[in-house]
Amino acid sequence: MIRTKFYFFTILFFIFSLQCFSQKLVVNVFIDNKISKPNSDTIYYDFNRKLAWPDFLGKPDPNHFGGAVTASGFAFNSEMNFDGQKIDLAIGVYSYFIKNESWKKANINSDYHLLHEQHHFDITRIGAQKLVEEIKRAHFTKDNYNTLMNTIFKKVYDENIALQQQYDQETKNSIDIKKQMEWNDKIAAEIKRLRSSYEL
Repeated sequence: MIRTKFYFFTILFFIFSLQCFSQKLVVNVFIDNKISKPNSDTIYYDFNRKLAWPDFLGKPDPNHFGGAVTASGFAFNSEMNFDGQKIDLAIGVYSYFIKNESWKKANINSDYHLLHEQHHFDITRIGAQKLVEEIKRAHFTKDNYNTLMNTIFKKVYDENIALQQQYDQETKNSIDIKKQMEWNDKIAAEIKRLRSSYEL
């Protein structure tokens, strides 16, 4: 059985100076395609870079019912610029996989099980895109930014957790081959759609 582990962090560096308080707030949100470093513990989501079993460097939990764990999440960085008339806030959303928190048991080596884990990472990327879309639809002001951003992040986080759990429940952690194949097609189609939108 395969199960996933989730890490969702909000990274926000957002400080208004006193002279900014009465200015207009303009928010630009985007997917931040961070580049993974070869020796780093973190793999950032890349359409061209699929997970491999050697990426799972964590120590397996012998008491865990699952055969592998994917530690992945999404987060955002923000940067503020003030030109004297308006505040421009750039928000970069990204997805990541943590090698030393992800593990597999010795008997789990198949491509079939690896694809199940890859799809947990794919679902995380789908969540990151949902966060971008929710932020784009929001109406931010200097007064509501922090509260509204936290509300949006929690909503998307909760929805992504629910989708991850639904995936494991319906596939019985990859044991139900028919359901796994259905999810494979469903997730692959969504990732293809996301990839196409960024390659236009």
